[in-house]
Amino acid sequence: MYSDRTNSELIEILDQHSLLTFEAQLNLQDELQKRAVVVDLSGLETTIANKLAQINNLEYLKDFGFQANKTAEGLTVTRTTKALLTDVLAVIVGLLVFLLGIYGCINLVYTFINGDELDVFTLAYKFAMAGLIFIGISFFSGLQRLFDFYGFELRKLNGLVTLKKRFDVKLEEINVNPSDIHLDSDHDLLSLKLGHDTIFTSNGGNLIQSLTLKELAKELKA
Repeated sequence: MYSDRTNSELIEILDQHSLLTFEAQLNLQDELQKRAVVVDLSGLETTIANKLAQINNLEYLKDFGFQANKTAEGLTVTRTTKALLTDVLAVIVGLLVFLLGIYGCINLVYTFINGDELDVFTLAYKFAMAGLIFIGISFFSGLQRLFDFYGFELRKLNGLVTLKKRFDVKLEEINVNPSDIHLDSDHDLLSLKLGHDTIFTSNGGNLIQSLTLKELAKELKA
């Protein structure tokens, strides 16, 4: 990433390392150390160490809507309140937009039935209103998440792993064999799986999220 940069340019980037992604910070550190550039790396090293500590503590689970409570006996992973409220809001907004889209479709149909004369702007507006129905439908993914993760709990206590999740319709709590837990990568999607069933997913292109999910899998399988 930084192989074509001069030492002076690397030092300038180092001064603004807090603005870089975690992956870019790691690459910058590697490049500076490889070139043996004489510069104070303490700020960059502290930033990286802090992020690694947060990854190990599973704090970045919140980036995809979950939180981990770690104790001496084990850990418990649940859905965050913020993620729950976001899904509820998405459903409400989606329903409102969907209803506006239905109104727009009815209005557009009556326009053609009645043979109303319209200018280009008004016709475009009516089509746009009708198109809201598709935007509203896209918001309903929040409803699926609400259903899938209502009552969700992934727990490891005293070496015993249990999962509470809706695999079909009914909320089930099952004992989990740690050996059945694994990660599966599909393009830019990284999934934590129990056998063939997906527990939840993260952005595989995001290094912090990927490392967090790998850390969670390691904790559960330990």
